[in-house]
Amino acid sequence: MQITLEADYAVRIVDYLMRKDSIMGGEEISKAVVVPIQFTRKILIKLNRANIVNSYRGTAGGYDLARLPKEISLYDVFEAIEGPLMLNRCLIEEKKCTRVPDKQCPYHNIFRELSNEMETRMRGVSFADIYQDKA
Repeated sequence: MQITLEADYAVRIVDYLMRKDSIMGGEEISKAVVVPIQFTRKILIKLNRANIVNSYRGTAGGYDLARLPKEISLYDVFEAIEGPLMLNRCLIEEKKCTRVPDKQCPYHNIFRELSNEMETRMRGVSFADIYQDKA
């Protein structure tokens, strides 16, 4: 199991903006993180909707972080791109299983527990934490 390329790119974009202390243009971000400009723009829109980045219009426009790096978790970025973390689609509609009609699938609870554990762990890692470990 892997995160999507879009989620990976979103992490790169947030990481890049975290290390800059000014508003950065979309093209500059795209080049710096080696992500196609159209994909970068799509990701920035999602990150803006999730209040992870600010968007500024105009000739001096661009993007910066909407929150401090210590206030942005890996999960925040993942959720902005992918939606809630669920290991199996059966978790979308709680207890609805297409494999075992009228019964609960024996794997449902374990998938929910594992999803919750992964979410908790990802929420516990902020972008500031990642660089703190390298200091």
